[in-house]
Amino acid sequence: MSDRPSIDDLDLERVLTSLAKQADDVIETGTDWPELARELDVSQYQRRDPYAEWHDETNDFAPMFLAVLWAKTEDKSVTGISDRLEDNPEIATAFGFDDLDDIPHGDTFARAWRERFEDMQDTIDRTAKDIDEIATECGSPIGGHTGLNPEETGGMSKRTEQRLLRKKTKEVLDQMADVVFPALDLPRPEEAIYDEEDLLELMTVMGINGSAAHGAAETNGDRLAAQKDIALDAPFHEEGPDGETLLDPIQELSIEAITKMVNRAAERAVTRIKPHAEFPNPVFMAIDITYVAYYGDREEMEWVTGTPDHKQYSWCHKFATATLVGDGVHMVVGMLPVGNAEQIANDAYSGEQEKTVIHGDVVRELVGITSKYVTPRCVYADRAFASTDTIAAFEEHNLRYMMPAPRNDRTKRWLERNVDVERGIIATEQDWTVRGAVKHGVSNDSVTTNLVGMPGNPDEEQYGFGEKQDSDEETGEADGDTREPVPFYTNTHVDDELAVDRRQTRRKVEQYNRRGGIETAYKKIKEFAAWTTSKEFEVRLWHFGFAVLLYNAWLMVDFLVQAGLDIEFRSKPRITAERFRRYIQRRLTRLI
Repeated sequence: MSDRPSIDDLDLERVLTSLAKQADDVIETGTDWPELARELDVSQYQRRDPYAEWHDETNDFAPMFLAVLWAKTEDKSVTGISDRLEDNPEIATAFGFDDLDDIPHGDTFARAWRERFEDMQDTIDRTAKDIDEIATECGSPIGGHTGLNPEETGGMSKRTEQRLLRKKTKEVLDQMADVVFPALDLPRPEEAIYDEEDLLELMTVMGINGSAAHGAAETNGDRLAAQKDIALDAPFHEEGPDGETLLDPIQELSIEAITKMVNRAAERAVTRIKPHAEFPNPVFMAIDITYVAYYGDREEMEWVTGTPDHKQYSWCHKFATATLVGDGVHMVVGMLPVGNAEQIANDAYSGEQEKTVIHGDVVRELVGITSKYVTPRCVYADRAFASTDTIAAFEEHNLRYMMPAPRNDRTKRWLERNVDVERGIIATEQDWTVRGAVKHGVSNDSVTTNLVGMPGNPDEEQYGFGEKQDSDEETGEADGDTREPVPFYTNTHVDDELAVDRRQTRRKVEQYNRRGGIETAYKKIKEFAAWTTSKEFEVRLWHFGFAVLLYNAWLMVDFLVQAGLDIEFRSKPRITAERFRRYIQRRLTRLI
């Protein structure tokens, strides 16, 4: 039995040579050598070429290198390359031998292998082995001499996952081009030669790279100009999108228009992919507010607000989001900016306090955005939303909800009397009264909810009780005692009379933990956001909204890959964000 490790035993993302990774992106069932050769870029190895630049044969580096790699992959002699190229003119042309009459003699290839490629022999041998294994598993006629049968991979290998990644990423990107991009209506000058899609593709590259508008445009503008056969000395605003041509149309849009476009694009993406992804319906939905740090000058910055004490920065932009939550599903379906007191319906609330965020109205707006195409089984919110107005908002829309309740004096006394932490026994209270301001009501209005006490650790990040809080009815007071139970507000049926009732209640509350990955999700969204120094909130809102769409694209790909592998779904993505960014970067760079 061979002692060769199977593909499943290898961390292929780490051990493949650079050239083999290129091949891995190209090889599919039926891929032949001409197809592969046309996609391989071997220029990175030319710096190791011992032939000086003035040498007559320097320009033949790529054809010679590919020909030797071909021989090694096919387990053929280097000396016989010349005859085999003459018998396979399509391969010879793909390698770069434009004049078939000038194909080097067999001895020339042998001498090149011994002398010219002496320092690269190990790299070529290893790359040939990698390509051989990739082709064998994919069912390509390339190579096929490893002795590794496709059946030995079990259909679950990294290579299978990689093929699905390529296939599903292409499907999702095609959906973005056909469905998502048309929802993003960006103005363009009448004389512009570039298409609207060029701006959106540039935005995608910027998000993937985390780059700024000017830098990304300089990097990709020449490619766009060459693709469209535009003179390089033409005015740059005509030849393609630079930093100004990208920012100008965004600055023409209003905050309301950007928010509407991003939400329409998210709706189109989810509804189009939903039949393929087979999302459960109804689904769970999480509503949260994410913070994006702001360090610049705050003069006349109406959308910059303070942050909670536990944050490492003092000022931020705030964005509220609604996210689908389920097995293998964490996708943003609604987004809106918050934090500007002038945009808040403070007049609809009794009292003189002017707020920059009213959580009940955030719920109303997000539900209004998503209710057309999402019917959540239950909505999860974090502790910051636990208010009288939020409960009223959920009831107005006939929605079930679950959220951690304030740990104020009143709830703590009830928890101490009713929850047995040591024995792990939960407690419930029907028709618990909560008082506070309600929209178009009085300042001390009242609503009822069900209260649940669960033994647990209130300092867990998703519950938020480790933060410094106020000591009023709405926000409560935190003491940091991790031995105390966690209280929840919910309008779902809960009971603690019998053991079976307690088990059912516990299962309902534990489902709240599905939103545990949301905090991580917001960190990932920020990784997809292009960098900007603009003080205009419209630009920052656009970047955040576009990052949401790229984040959704990543999770769509991961979901479809997991479905294609026909294995148990897991909430942690199998396709990492970094891996997705690397792949989409290579693909989109070729598009622009």
